[in-house]
Amino acid sequence: MKKNYNHIFFDLDHTLWDTDRNSSESLNELYVEMALDAHGLPDFDKFLECYRSHNERLWGLYSENKIGRDAVRINRFRYTLEDFNVRNYDLANQLSEEFVKRTPYKPYLIEDTLHVLENISKRYKLSIITNGFKESQAIKLQHSGIHNYFKHLFISEEVGYNKPDVRIFEHALSVSGSTCEESLMVGDTYETDITGARSANIDQVYLKDMHPEDHTATYKISKLTELLSII
Repeated sequence: MKKNYNHIFFDLDHTLWDTDRNSSESLNELYVEMALDAHGLPDFDKFLECYRSHNERLWGLYSENKIGRDAVRINRFRYTLEDFNVRNYDLANQLSEEFVKRTPYKPYLIEDTLHVLENISKRYKLSIITNGFKESQAIKLQHSGIHNYFKHLFISEEVGYNKPDVRIFEHALSVSGSTCEESLMVGDTYETDITGARSANIDQVYLKDMHPEDHTATYKISKLTELLSII
């Protein structure tokens, strides 16, 4: 039997906003504009692969409060350049600044995002809970055309706690006037979205192409349209 939810909280990056496509487009532009091949990075695909590996690891450390935002922003490029034996910190800093400046304006969304939001926004309150940087997240919502669907935008930097800290979820419930029993959290990252929501007694929807067997969640879906059958 379906549960009567009232408020659906979403993660933003990788869940609604197509982080991989948007960041890849920015990085490709910067690779050409800054002539990175002449700096010792002869292959864009390898450059992208290294960047994504370092970025994912550093974001994990950021979520665990082990490093700050500047360490994520700068070191993901420093470490990527070092993979090619390029130790040019000025270049890494320039890449970081330009990447953060342009990427939030990219408009691409995860498949079926608009269809799903249009469908459920008529019946549920919708909000975002994100660990993303505060100066970027509102821009992403605006330029991808989905900002009007959401009642609240809860950003960890502004709240003071990163997912999976239970306090950011409790804050979201309090401000939105919702209860854990009537709320649902949709996200793609198990360690932050799913375990964090569970700690706040909020049901979870784990959005992932492949779900590791040891990762439990209230619901598991492989694409956003499957959310419609849950609610």
